[in-house]
Amino acid sequence: MILPREFEEQMRRELGGDAPAFLATYKEESLAGLRLNARKGYVPEEDLAPVPWCPSGRYVPPGLRPGKDPLHAAGAYYLQEPSAMAPARALDARPGMRVMDLCAAPGGKSTQIAQDLCGQGVLIANEIHPARARILLENIERMGVPNAVVLNETPARIAAHFGAWFDAVLVDAPCSGEGMFRRDPEAAGQWSAQAPLRCHLRQMEILRSAARCVRGGGTLVYSTCTFNRVENERTVEAFLKERPDFSLDGALELEGVPCRGGMAHLYPHQLRGEGHFLARLRRDAGAGDPSSLAPLPLAGPDKRYAAFARECLRGFEPAGFFAQGEWLSAPPEGTPDLRGLKVLRAGVQVGRLLPGRMEPAHALALALDPHQVLRSAEVGRREALRFLGGETLEGEMAGWGLVTYRGLALGWGKGSGGQIKNHIPKGLRVNWQ
Repeated sequence: MILPREFEEQMRRELGGDAPAFLATYKEESLAGLRLNARKGYVPEEDLAPVPWCPSGRYVPPGLRPGKDPLHAAGAYYLQEPSAMAPARALDARPGMRVMDLCAAPGGKSTQIAQDLCGQGVLIANEIHPARARILLENIERMGVPNAVVLNETPARIAAHFGAWFDAVLVDAPCSGEGMFRRDPEAAGQWSAQAPLRCHLRQMEILRSAARCVRGGGTLVYSTCTFNRVENERTVEAFLKERPDFSLDGALELEGVPCRGGMAHLYPHQLRGEGHFLARLRRDAGAGDPSSLAPLPLAGPDKRYAAFARECLRGFEPAGFFAQGEWLSAPPEGTPDLRGLKVLRAGVQVGRLLPGRMEPAHALALALDPHQVLRSAEVGRREALRFLGGETLEGEMAGWGLVTYRGLALGWGKGSGGQIKNHIPKGLRVNWQ
């Protein structure tokens, strides 16, 4: 591929003797990866090489197309570039924590954080751009995340609303995308020598808002998928000058990644990945008490939901419900009041309340373990592809139930008269046959 001359000159200045090895990687094929979803319990038949810095990460060999497989639609795994798995690993989220992914689309890092939370605690996943926020929501729902709140907000409004409420915040900042050149040659064509400084200014604004959200003693991870020092080291240095209550965490360690002084560069000539930068910072423990926010007002179960649950569910017992128009959701325990924010989803969308009945949401199908549903129909690969395409299937299931493939839910079906009517939303249907 043809690299911008200014980019080559930049990297020769920054890498010195390592520059020839770095630039030689652009003659090689890009690397692909996936991250297994522990919540679904899927174990691949193929012997995929592990990603050293991410226990659930695997390298995808050339020729394998896991994105067009029913298992992908069922949330068995998330397709993610290997080096992009490092920032969420550095965040080190633990069950029960309050965590925010401030620039979250398309959702790779949010779903990785959710896996570390193990369904306990609250994850706020935000994306400022409406179209990308919808993609973020789709991926969180596909992976069956039960404890995420998806917002479409500005960082400034989020900081004003939450204050220092979070134990950990990830800022995977918009950047010049130099680590995407091998995967997307068009990104190289759009790059300019002025891009790093423009991005740096925006990154500083985002970091200022993010810092207001971290409690005393909490963690802030900043990351980019670019290589230049303006957006990486110099942005971190400028932030620390403004916020002396934060410091780099020198204890940062990631298996297989050279870490130094709380920062790490993932260069493609040093490890198997396209490239990333990250820095882990800690806020001083005495920097301030965490914000105290009122809880999200919840309602009890609607009688229409109760009737559906008696007929179809077992072992699914939300603590309360949150209504958005005619849609009912089950927020995670500990969700704060969200009034005044643009909320796309608070927890698992349960269903649509209609006159005299509730129609279950697709997100509920993917969040439930199939054992939590009284009826299901297991199908083979050919039928799974037909179902994902929106077709009606033959089957003896009576009433609402899950259509499953290799034990994983693909979506709701409603059986009657030897047929299973398809209830996958039209916007999520795919033609992979």
